[in-house]
Amino acid sequence: MNLEFLRPAIKYLPEVSLPKRHVPFKEKLIWTGAALLLFFIMGTIYPVGVSPATLAEKIAGFSQLQMIFASKIGTIVSTGIGPIVTASIILQLLHGAEMIDIDTKTQEGKALFQGTQKILTIIIAFFEAAALVIATKMVAGQALIAFTVVQIALGSIVLMYVDEVVSKWGIGSGISLFIAAGVSETILIQSINPLRGPAGTFAGIIPNFLDQMISGTMQLGLLYPILATIIVFVVVVYGESMRIELPLSHVGLGGYKGRYPLRFFYVSNIPVILAAALLANVQMWASFAGVDIYNPPQDMTIVQNIVYQVGSMVTLNELHGIISPGRVSRLLNIEVLLHLLIYLIAFTALCVVFGKFWVQTTNIDSDGIAKQIQDIGMQIPRWRQDGRIVKKVLDKYIPQLTIISSIAVGLLAAGADLIGAIGSGTGILLTVGILYRFYEEIQREQMSDMPQSFRRLMGKA
Repeated sequence: MNLEFLRPAIKYLPEVSLPKRHVPFKEKLIWTGAALLLFFIMGTIYPVGVSPATLAEKIAGFSQLQMIFASKIGTIVSTGIGPIVTASIILQLLHGAEMIDIDTKTQEGKALFQGTQKILTIIIAFFEAAALVIATKMVAGQALIAFTVVQIALGSIVLMYVDEVVSKWGIGSGISLFIAAGVSETILIQSINPLRGPAGTFAGIIPNFLDQMISGTMQLGLLYPILATIIVFVVVVYGESMRIELPLSHVGLGGYKGRYPLRFFYVSNIPVILAAALLANVQMWASFAGVDIYNPPQDMTIVQNIVYQVGSMVTLNELHGIISPGRVSRLLNIEVLLHLLIYLIAFTALCVVFGKFWVQTTNIDSDGIAKQIQDIGMQIPRWRQDGRIVKKVLDKYIPQLTIISSIAVGLLAAGADLIGAIGSGTGILLTVGILYRFYEEIQREQMSDMPQSFRRLMGKA
């Protein structure tokens, strides 16, 4: 399919212009901080007609969705970055399957691809907002439902442009920033919230543990979610530090030597975002069949029963924390074990598929990396400068590393959910990866603002 027919419509879409000058590091920090502040403010604004007091029970089953989509259900960012990620999934699948004709290696092709993604994001924003409002029964009355859908959809559209601002004027990407912020907020609130709940106990795990200890009861089990979260953080940081470094030498510059790092998490956290987003959408889409996967209706039709069975098996559903000390015995149930196996297979398979597509569409496969190395005048030591030789060496690592890293991030994210880590496994994996790359990006930005002589002294020029 040729998408050239969309160019006239794309011209009318607002666009954040690229900076025509070097943006200093401090200014990038200001843009990034402003975007983050706006995201938190939008998460406190409720659509007209929506009552926060009546939402608590209705959104109980959507915690996983909120982590993945950086959303806060009930507010104008109820769908969060969901439409942006979903549009990206659809276009990447279509492009990878060669069902759409776009040459993303040219500037015109990239502009068409990005414009198409914006149009699709806007369409999906209204679609997902409608699904969420219907699924949660957020409001009553057709007119009020329609008005609420418009408000929530506009919230996601605003986030789409805020993401564009961060990508062009700030540090990193807005999508990653919002996910990390949402997960970090959840971990902090669940860990140290000093407020008391309806039952009289502290809402935060640590204050509740200290309160129980003062009263003479030592309940170490209360700290298990925090311990699980710390373990996942350590494992992810260790995985981020693992890499293979290929030796390179420059054709000129006196044979200057360098290294090209191939990370163990070569595909980054993108496959997890896309796979988790797709499975999270299943829960939302099921609402159109009148099925709430967490609270199915008593009398279901044949179609509704099929939707429920498929939806519940490929989503996390009741499996969160199933390997924690108090719930591990439930794995003796055949139905629970079957659900676990199907979920793990579906999730890791999607991670592999999206990982391969991501590597191909972003030019980080063997061909793309070999061309980048050749373009900067580097070569494999003791070999002549030939892109085919570099590609042959890279072929020994990148294809296998793509699959292995996709499976690793998928199992790590799912495993963290299964042991009951705070903030969900996907959220923690994304947050650690995002913060790690954010740190590296800050280092690069700070170095680029230094004088050339100082960079040479530091060995970075």
